[in-house]
Amino acid sequence: MTTTDVKITDAEFNYNIYDKNNRMMLKNAYQAITNAEAWDWMKNFQGESFMFSNDEMIGKISRNMVTLGYDGHSGSSYGWTMRCMEHLAKNGKDAFLSMCVSNNL
Repeated sequence: MTTTDVKITDAEFNYNIYDKNNRMMLKNAYQAITNAEAWDWMKNFQGESFMFSNDEMIGKISRNMVTLGYDGHSGSSYGWTMRCMEHLAKNGKDAFLSMCVSNNL
């Protein structure tokens, strides 16, 4: 199953995600997943936890996050960020941006 319509511009992130810290975490994770070529993997993720998974792809994404300049996650913020990215992968850009606005992120 191929992921479709996950491309989000900086302007869309900036307009739809109000909180600066949330926006920074989500943009960083978005780019880390893109760099890892992991959108299909995210769409098909069946694990119970991103935080405690031993899957190598999670390690690759996490390393990319640090390389891209964000190394400030708590366990909670990491899990939240990855679940948001999973929502994007499984439901597409429009549903993701709508979720961001409706939850006042």
